[in-house]
Amino acid sequence: MNRGLLVGRAVCQNRARSEVVGRALAQHRALGALSVKHMVALRATYSTTPTPTPTGRFVLPEKYANMLRNLLQPFVPRYQGPAIGLAIYKSCTTYPDFDAFWLAQCNMPHTFQTWFSTTSFYVWMAMVRLRASPHAKYYMQGLIDAFFRDAEAKMRASGVTSGRIVNDTLKDLVSSFKGTVMSLDEGFATSDAVLAAAVWRNLVPEDEAVLQVDAVVRFVREQLSMLDACKMEDVLVGGFKFGPVMG
Repeated sequence: MNRGLLVGRAVCQNRARSEVVGRALAQHRALGALSVKHMVALRATYSTTPTPTPTGRFVLPEKYANMLRNLLQPFVPRYQGPAIGLAIYKSCTTYPDFDAFWLAQCNMPHTFQTWFSTTSFYVWMAMVRLRASPHAKYYMQGLIDAFFRDAEAKMRASGVTSGRIVNDTLKDLVSSFKGTVMSLDEGFATSDAVLAAAVWRNLVPEDEAVLQVDAVVRFVREQLSMLDACKMEDVLVGGFKFGPVMG
């Protein structure tokens, strides 16, 4: 009797387990069918064609572009100064009558000092025009730096190899250049007589060169008028040309 009860209970338990397993298999099959349908739907919407990438240059939105311009604008002239100064200096060194006037008519020797004095004169006239620019200090510094780099290169090309001699000479040239600029500025701002005295002291130190000094004074007025008529945009790229002193 006890065995019969035990067997009956075991049979009932097996049936219950079978029903549980059956329900689990049915749920698994349903989920599998749902997954297959989902994958088919995804595959239907998926394309093997690669997504095209944007072409062309990236354009910063105008709002941020203006902010960036305003932020960098104060630094632009400082970094443009060396290139602008070099362009202007090249125009200052192309004066046509170094031999015909300064050497032949003014009886100046063909030396480095003569080249430096006459080039200082043309650099000064360019500096007078640059002072009208709101960024004059950067452009004039670039011009002066180009001038003295050229002076150093000429000294070394002439055979001066001692760095100490070159540095000492450059210091003397800086003092000479400052004196020339101050003298010519005073003459330009006052009268032709004062300007003539500055030309005589710094450029044509000959007692009998009266006509030549007068020609240089008239030349200064003419060339500064020419530079004043040039647009600043043209001056900054060296778009001007000095004429002959006695043309």
